[in-house]
Amino acid sequence: MKNKKKALEMLKKKMNGEEKITYEEIGRQTGYSKRQLIRLSVLTEEKDIDSILLHGNTGRKPSITATDSEISYIIEFKKKYPVITIAQFRDIYHEDVIWNKEKKEDIEKHKLKIRSYYFYEMIFRKQGWKSPIKHKRFGMNSESHPLRDPSPRRGMLVIIDGTPHDWFENGKTQSLHNAVDDATGEILGGWFMSGECLEGYSHLLEIIITKHGIPACFYSDRYGVFYNEHDEPTQFGRMCEELGIHMIIANTPEARGKVERKNFTIQNRLLNDIRRYDIKSLEQLNKWYNDFYVDYLNKKFAYEPLEKESEYVPLDDNTNLSSILCRKETRTILNGNCVSYLRNYYQIINEEGNNYPMYKGTEIILLISLLNPGEIKIEYRNKIFNTKKIKNKKTSSQKGLETLIRNKKQMAEVLRMVQEKNKLNKR
Repeated sequence: MKNKKKALEMLKKKMNGEEKITYEEIGRQTGYSKRQLIRLSVLTEEKDIDSILLHGNTGRKPSITATDSEISYIIEFKKKYPVITIAQFRDIYHEDVIWNKEKKEDIEKHKLKIRSYYFYEMIFRKQGWKSPIKHKRFGMNSESHPLRDPSPRRGMLVIIDGTPHDWFENGKTQSLHNAVDDATGEILGGWFMSGECLEGYSHLLEIIITKHGIPACFYSDRYGVFYNEHDEPTQFGRMCEELGIHMIIANTPEARGKVERKNFTIQNRLLNDIRRYDIKSLEQLNKWYNDFYVDYLNKKFAYEPLEKESEYVPLDDNTNLSSILCRKETRTILNGNCVSYLRNYYQIINEEGNNYPMYKGTEIILLISLLNPGEIKIEYRNKIFNTKKIKNKKTSSQKGLETLIRNKKQMAEVLRMVQEKNKLNKR
């Protein structure tokens, strides 16, 4: 340990001739080198010992202290994001200003610098800005849930869930269908729709399989898309069964804490980033989220798995994914070699687009696409056939409905006809 006070006192006596002592001896007793002692001896000629012992920068602002211009610039930048966490504000400010080559003039003019989290935290406090995240405090009687170790390998367990929110801040709620790998915490993909539904999870499943492969297990809540009280597989359960994915159903949200926390992070960040990247529609949001935003978040929050091996299985080249990611319903062939669906007739055609004849009453499986709305195919004896919608041909239920509508419009006329008929019957 260096003893500055003792070194200065010994140097003072040496300089005054009170003691005959070498720099080497002073250094041995105080821990200073000869060069440092010579520098201190120069100071003893200019100042007294007490003045030298005071820090040289006392009363002066450090060189890293933010200028008033920099603080004003940060305050003005914050106006774009009224509700934002400190961590996200720091990320956006650094990405859009400090590391942005187009902002070089602003950086030089206002002396903008990379700052620590603590720096922005102090500005938030001084300006009275509130972070939207409130950390939960647990009391003595609070119920706790034991932590579960993450899966050791990617693809071993994928947690899926839906998050409804007003993503465009226009008063309309849309649902994000999201998937998180339990081993790494990485987001695998997401799909936004007006509500949580089978179609949204089908798009999510396609993204997971296309980008990563087929996982071993899905972990979900008891939502109707995944769970049936009669122990019969849902349409989504049937898709997973055909792909070889095992479904695990959780009883409580706490059991799926990882995806719940991830959804919370996304919800807090995504609102500002949608505004930041000027996203205006669901179609634009789905593309941007999967092409850019998933990787952007994973670079910040994902971590390495315990084991390098992966449980994802590539989709077999011979597997027709569109024949799996669909709604399947049993139908029978009607007169005219067609089937009915939603009050319309569909004719079966072959690869050349010609009519493919089948016997009336033949039982087939109708494949209603969930990825391409309006696309309907037929499965018969493990072979897939296309269909063609028959125009201007309506089912009996359609005709009945149209008659009902016409009769309502002509109610007075119908009542008159009924009264005349009753009179004739009485005669």
